[in-house]
Amino acid sequence: MKIIFFGSPGYSCIVIEKLILLGYEVLALVTQNDKKGKRNLITKTPVSLFGEKNDIKIFSPSDLNDNEFIESIKKLKPDLILIYAYGRILPETIISIPKYGCLNIHCSLLPKWRGAAPIQRALLNNDKQTGVTFFKIDAKLDTGKIVSAYEYSILESDDSLVLQNKLSNMAASKLEDVLHQIKSNQELVNQNEKDASYAKKIHKDEAIINWVDSASNISSKIKAFVGWPIAEANILGNKIKIWEATYRLDEHQKKPGQVISFTNNSLIIAAGTGSLEIKKLQMPGRNIITARDLFNSNNKFSQKIKESIIA
Repeated sequence: MKIIFFGSPGYSCIVIEKLILLGYEVLALVTQNDKKGKRNLITKTPVSLFGEKNDIKIFSPSDLNDNEFIESIKKLKPDLILIYAYGRILPETIISIPKYGCLNIHCSLLPKWRGAAPIQRALLNNDKQTGVTFFKIDAKLDTGKIVSAYEYSILESDDSLVLQNKLSNMAASKLEDVLHQIKSNQELVNQNEKDASYAKKIHKDEAIINWVDSASNISSKIKAFVGWPIAEANILGNKIKIWEATYRLDEHQKKPGQVISFTNNSLIIAAGTGSLEIKKLQMPGRNIITARDLFNSNNKFSQKIKESIIA
């Protein structure tokens, strides 16, 4: 089977590597167009860099309806287009090209959490189950017929980065079975529109922590926003980013946002309900550190926390 792969982030490469390992012919990689960063430096996607390293043809179209790009795809005569985290909706002119159509990998159990941020929304919603769905794409967003779906039970220790990696590896492990189903023209399953929900795009202001919220909800935010945009909190007038924390259902007499405890082992902050034990944090312009690192440092923020407890 000859395949063209559409994808952009680093975790997409897990699936490409599996395709190659299984012996499928990867005709080309299609990825987001290069971005200009600071000082006009060009930033290529991880998929683009993977293609260069492995001598695979790369397309980075700014317009998917560009006739020259469409003709290039047609000339390659793909049997299948496989999409994983490409970031754009394919037009009908491309969907109609491959012999077996276009197969998308989505990190949720469709029709739940259609859209841009299924993993983050699942964590924010405190879902117990998620998974990977392989489906044939159509002109709408994540509404196509399902080829196969695989469940995963979310662990308390899973954050968005860990979960993305686990689901990517799950998708890669199921590729051979799914592609066999595609070639054998197995009957597909319609999505139940009554069960559909939408995972809207994440905005930076969603990551701002309000200590009046419950410790459980704050913990879910931290796990959902690891990597980007990263949960941001105000502690004693200092803005910090929180990378890892656990919540407690304990009772306390502190106001939300006040420091309950700061020791060599932990930094515990009062929430509206319960408390939050911060494990890893980051001050503006600094590296990620542990609560222990902060306690053992002599910086002004550490001293301020210690003084607040004495007062």
